[in-house]
Amino acid sequence: MYKTVIVDDERWIVEGIKTGVRWEKYGFQVAGTAENGQEGLELIEKLRPDFVLTDIKMPLVNGLELIKQGKEISPRTIFAVLSGHAEFAYAQKALNYGTFGYCLKPFEIEEIENMLGKLSHSLKHRDQLGPQRDTQDLYELLCSGNELLLAEKLVAAGMPVNAGMPVTPILVQGYAHAPFREDVQHIRFRMNKRRVGILVYSHLADSLLSPLDKPDIAIDYSIGIGSPSTSPAELEASLEAASVAAYGSFSTGKGGIYRPFVTSETVLSSLIAELTDALAQKDRMRFMAVMESCRPMFHRYALTIKDAYLIFNTVMYLFTRKGIKENARFLEGYDQLYYDYGHSDIMIDYLVKHTLEHFSDELFSRLAGVTHNRIKEILAYIHHHFNQEISIQSLSEKFYLSPTYLSQLFKKEVGENFVEYLSRQRIQYACKLLAETDMTVSQIGEKCGFNDYFYFTRIFKRLNGMTPTQYRESR
Repeated sequence: MYKTVIVDDERWIVEGIKTGVRWEKYGFQVAGTAENGQEGLELIEKLRPDFVLTDIKMPLVNGLELIKQGKEISPRTIFAVLSGHAEFAYAQKALNYGTFGYCLKPFEIEEIENMLGKLSHSLKHRDQLGPQRDTQDLYELLCSGNELLLAEKLVAAGMPVNAGMPVTPILVQGYAHAPFREDVQHIRFRMNKRRVGILVYSHLADSLLSPLDKPDIAIDYSIGIGSPSTSPAELEASLEAASVAAYGSFSTGKGGIYRPFVTSETVLSSLIAELTDALAQKDRMRFMAVMESCRPMFHRYALTIKDAYLIFNTVMYLFTRKGIKENARFLEGYDQLYYDYGHSDIMIDYLVKHTLEHFSDELFSRLAGVTHNRIKEILAYIHHHFNQEISIQSLSEKFYLSPTYLSQLFKKEVGENFVEYLSRQRIQYACKLLAETDMTVSQIGEKCGFNDYFYFTRIFKRLNGMTPTQYRESR
């Protein structure tokens, strides 16, 4: 029986899981329970369990720290997390720590039992791993560039590579849970705690991965497959391509099997140029639009972690060049990007939030004269969404204030009514676009939140004393 520890600061949840789940049916027994992370670590050190099911938000030691320290104490222990919807981002981050999965509260007993079924299968495969499969020095030779020694090592390992017997490199992110066919000849080597490389004869690659190639199986790891190599000289480059592809889940948010993809240089250069110009001109709306345009490209795997790495460090470099060094941080590799953010969406959200101060001088000066916290929140919201449809009614519903009270409070704190303030924000951005872009007046009006060209022209003239066309000519 596999030993299990349950850790959650809500006692009724612990008892419900302990008594409601059919543990023995799946080969498990609950060996201990804890009500906080510190007690959980003590149990892990004492029992060395096979499986730990833990909450995320707990006193003393939270769930993420429990997983991190627990793996150091008991490397073979497998973890899964319980999480409320509010902590979903943390649950996703837990996957980067090498967890088996997560269950969102409120959960069903069947959900936990389904996870136990998959976990039992993985534990059985783990126990069957033979030492003859693993050869760490092979990875060192692959990185050394010494083709002669590498060829000798491959022969000694029973996998010579030549034109008649090409070898395919495979890279697995989240190795502990991948159910490979152990009867298929292959060699594997650990690259770090979360990544394992595999060499297999190309004609056997599909057979090795066949347990994973089923649409009804949900997996929380990703696999990168390189191109067939007919000589030791080709293996290093093919393994590198597989290594990048294995981060496919970073782009899409989904586990699975990924093959190398090379982003168009034109597309990537255009994105970098747009981001550079937006930051140089302090054009927040343009910067956010470019970042948002990246999301669907990542989701459909048209951008890879290699591109994400370049985008992230480019933005950080531009901050350093502007002299904002205290806010800039650089990534040292793809693994750090994957470990810190886990998903391209989280990285994009970070960059948008991180660059906020660079774009928000006017907002901060405006907030300095406002005393009411709710109005500060509303002003910040308007500042970031003024090009979208906003009304007193929609703001009152979003911020739980009556429309009448909100109108009065806004005028008192800001010194002008909501419509005037919103129009001025939009027209200020229109002036920027008129001066710095070649967009038509109609396009600029729509981009600033005006659906009616004539209304946009009328408001622009009232605030600036001239039409948009006259303003552009004067600039």
